Amino acid sequence: MRFFNLMLIPCSSASDYDRKFRKRMVLHTVLDTLQLAFIMALCVLFLLKYFSPLAPAASPVAWSQKIGKFVPFTNSAASESEAVVHLAGMIRLVTDDQVPENKALRYAGLISQASQRFGINPLEIIAIIMTESNFKEKSINAQTGDYGLGQINWIHWGKPFGLTSQDLLDPSINIFLTCHVYKYFGSDFGRYHRGNGIKSEAYIVNVASILSTLNAYSKLNQMNFS
Repeated sequence: MRFFNLMLIPCSSASDYDRKFRKRMVLHTVLDTLQLAFIMALCVLFLLKYFSPLAPAASPVAWSQKIGKFVPFTNSAASESEAVVHLAGMIRLVTDDQVPENKALRYAGLISQASQRFGINPLEIIAIIMTESNFKEKSINAQTGDYGLGQINWIHWGKPFGLTSQDLLDPSINIFLTCHVYKYFGSDFGRYHRGNGIKSEAYIVNVASILSTLNAYSKLNQMNFS
């Protein structure tokens, strides 16, 4: 007869295994509960800060300060915009509202910028353009070779700058050159026109009369463009 040696291997009882399993489940449950509570607390804080009726409304000053980091709010920018609006109104005034408002604003902006660049009175440029073309940007004098708002001569002013005659019909180019030519001739109406005789005298009177009207209007409305 052969005898077998039995070796007993110790192992945990079913009750021990069940106890450890329950401990782990409780631990996971507690951790999940804490995580959920933390998320809910964050949501409550967010709602109270941004959507609560008791939350203080953001002040306009604070808002403008934040926006100001991206879009500067300056008194000079506001005054410049106001000046452009006034100049546009004067263009509409001297043309009897024949120039549409959007074009008047564009011309006014160009005149304002170019006048500042050359250090001249924008009202004088309005008077010059009114006399030269009646603010008709496509105006062409085929006989003399003058183009655009300020009737810039292509031979004398366009060609030396490498411009075509069609370039001179662009208001941005034409107004800039109008200010350049006017400054070159020493802010003299007659020299800008470069005419002679009675026609030149009539031209000077016409420009001066328009300028007088603009000055009276600006004084009446307390505008200062100097």
